[in-house]
Amino acid sequence: MKEFFEPKSIAVIGASRNRGKVGNAIFRNLLRSKAKVYPINIKAKKVEGRKAYDKVFKVDLAIIAIPAPYVPQVLEECGKVGVKHAIIISAGFSEVGRKDLSEEVLKIVRKYGIRVVGPNCLGIVNTRWMNATFFEGMPEKGGISIISQSGALGVALLDRMIEEGIGLSKFISVGNMLDLGIEDFVEYLNGDRDTKVIALYVESLKRGRKFLEVVKRCEKPVVVLKAGRGEAGKKAASSHTGAMAGSFEVYDGVFRQYGLKRVDDVNEFFKLSQVLEKRTIKGKKVVVVTNAGGPGVLAADACEHFGMKMVKLPKEVIKELNSVLPSAWSHNNPIDIIGDARAERYKKVFETLSKYDFYDLLLCILTPQMMTEPEKTAVELAKLSRKKRCFACFMGGEKVKGAKKLLKRKGVLNFEEPWEAFKVLSKLS
Repeated sequence: MKEFFEPKSIAVIGASRNRGKVGNAIFRNLLRSKAKVYPINIKAKKVEGRKAYDKVFKVDLAIIAIPAPYVPQVLEECGKVGVKHAIIISAGFSEVGRKDLSEEVLKIVRKYGIRVVGPNCLGIVNTRWMNATFFEGMPEKGGISIISQSGALGVALLDRMIEEGIGLSKFISVGNMLDLGIEDFVEYLNGDRDTKVIALYVESLKRGRKFLEVVKRCEKPVVVLKAGRGEAGKKAASSHTGAMAGSFEVYDGVFRQYGLKRVDDVNEFFKLSQVLEKRTIKGKKVVVVTNAGGPGVLAADACEHFGMKMVKLPKEVIKELNSVLPSAWSHNNPIDIIGDARAERYKKVFETLSKYDFYDLLLCILTPQMMTEPEKTAVELAKLSRKKRCFACFMGGEKVKGAKKLLKRKGVLNFEEPWEAFKVLSKLS
């Protein structure tokens, strides 16, 4: 697999001079990579100021971005010169009913021993090496690796990672999975030192048994966003990748059995992946600290709904909190420290809770009253996070924007609301 992620030489077949073409976008991205990149274009002498070649020669990786009917011929040429790895970006195969074209390609790659990603895919990103896609930009380096069966969704995921500063290790768009499939890349990423979490967008699995064998051996957490729940979704998945989606209930049951963490949407996909990247939390005992009664009630409801436990406060903790909080505090969990709480009050509660181990994780809720100090409170929560497993739920808009940025810099994950928090956190243990 190394040639897919760290190729020393790459040929872009279909590297156009036209900046509106996919082949040109891929070539320009690769000019910023660590590889030597060669444009293959039978009509041009130069592409982006680089000498163009009219035929392929032996390289570590060939990226093919030409009309689908010409792909078999190009793969035949790749095989003859000894190219062993190819990414087929081109669409127009089984997903549009051209199974004959897919079978022709498969016959050629097996004849020459070429390993193929795609067709009908976005490409591959390795943040340490290259962006071999037609998406512009590069997320910051991190421990989350994504395998997506949808290239267009992959574009949205990558763009969001850049905007939110979510760290990426590898991204693989598998497309139609004519040769290499999701399971092959899960196996590779399990042995990849830079990958801490493997996150999957799945519509269908062509080799389900092999997938299960791979995930059973996988030592890293695997997050799965599975599409195709209802009949409409299944039909859409079939026309998208040319494969049957299968029963969602069967997939869901198998994922649970093998310890995969299924999520329902993109937001949960990222939140759970970010939590797992940093740590695995064992246990469901929760303490909530809040300056707002309503959100505290919402937290209690969500905690119970998702099978977690709002743990009872020990007598000695209540006694100690009595000495630092107004008499009107809740005297219970959630620990409602009243709406006029400044950062100092949060700090005293955090200092008290830091000395005890009766809970597994802490969620700090903050809503921005006039006297609230969001940034200062975020600093105090970050200090507690060095000792305890802490998460934030700073609710609001403009008034908590700076605090959210500070929490991110300090490595404390913020949730927008309690329901979101406990839906994600309940899947950790």
